[in-house]
Amino acid sequence: MAKTTMIDVTATDNELYLIASTPAGSAEIGHIVSGYNNPVSYKVVPQSVLPPGNYSLTIVGINWGGPATFDVVLTPPQAGTSFPTANAPVGVVWSKTVPMTV
Repeated sequence: MAKTTMIDVTATDNELYLIASTPAGSAEIGHIVSGYNNPVSYKVVPQSVLPPGNYSLTIVGINWGGPATFDVVLTPPQAGTSFPTANAPVGVVWSKTVPMTV
């Protein structure tokens, strides 16, 4: 698997967690809060915050009410890292776990 060299969050409505985990434990590498479909820009190079190795990257999207939109772009790209909806319930409305090599 190719190394993930960038995690780029371009939409968060309302709250997004990025968690890297291994069987030995986990690390929060991002917690972004925004609303009203305002743009966000959060970029992190995984190699700058994690030791080399294989991880599971878990993305958790929380909605406070109304529409919910989340967009996380990974380099190299992985499918299924966007979540748009016109009307979502309150609470955790989206979660996705993808493999990540650092």
